[in-house]
Amino acid sequence: MVTGRHLTAFLTVLFVILPVVASPAHTLEAPATATTTDLVPTPEGKEYGDQRKEIEELLKSIESQWNAHNLEGVMSYYAEDYVNNDGLDKKAVSALTQDFWKTYPDAKSTSETKQVRIEGPFATIESRDTAYGTTAKEMPGIGTKGELQSVSEGQLYIKRLGPAWKIIGDRIDYEKVRVAFGLAKQVNALFSAPEQVKAGHQYCAKLEVTLPPGLTAVGSITSQPLEYPQPQPTDAWRPLESSAATLERVLGANSKNRNELLMATVGITNPSRNSLMGIAFLTRRLNVIPTMEDGKPATTSAANSVKDHITDKSK
Repeated sequence: MVTGRHLTAFLTVLFVILPVVASPAHTLEAPATATTTDLVPTPEGKEYGDQRKEIEELLKSIESQWNAHNLEGVMSYYAEDYVNNDGLDKKAVSALTQDFWKTYPDAKSTSETKQVRIEGPFATIESRDTAYGTTAKEMPGIGTKGELQSVSEGQLYIKRLGPAWKIIGDRIDYEKVRVAFGLAKQVNALFSAPEQVKAGHQYCAKLEVTLPPGLTAVGSITSQPLEYPQPQPTDAWRPLESSAATLERVLGANSKNRNELLMATVGITNPSRNSLMGIAFLTRRLNVIPTMEDGKPATTSAANSVKDHITDKSK
């Protein structure tokens, strides 16, 4: 998703744990070169207070330029060597942003800052973005434009370069997107899946749909590694036979340590299923965590295993 501060839909998470082991018979002491101030957050002195104000102004400007769909203005906040945690550079983010605005010409985004951490010339901003918009084109055969709703949480990494702060990286920890056309705008559909899975391991994605009387539906769930440009997913439709049905798929996370895009599609049809009256696309991010075995990424046959299950809640 390309919204506000979280300008990419891609993320790689790397956890680095540096254990400190001490003998039970001795008291753990800090190294001679360390002081207690090294272990606590730097106090908000005047210097950091001024920097915080600069960062707040930067974030306001980014949101303002993004909502004005000023591509040059938005990209001016990016460092030339910017790269995100999925390996996308400034050029790719610029293309993604432009494509997004073409698809949703009225898109707007708002950001809520949750925390700002400043360490010398570096700062990290944790925030939550919400976005909404309408597609530029109507869906053929349905005759309505799509409505976008999106929420994401992540981190923005910035650095002072000369007199200004520049974005040097970002990542998204959590993201949910819904785009609905026609009668699907009125349908209650819940798409759930884990936010992260070890590489090569199985996981379950679930689509729950509640339909108004007189309507039926078909659904699908797909998963594929994130890349740019993102290819169109393909999957067979599966009938959702009742007004309250669940479609589940057991999938395998890829063993290449690539984060994945999960998509559930719900098609609303008449009882004879010969007329599509609405369609909704629900996407989620799956963060794939590397699993190391003997110094090599783990692989398993689970990554190639797919199982489907449809349940009827009315029974």
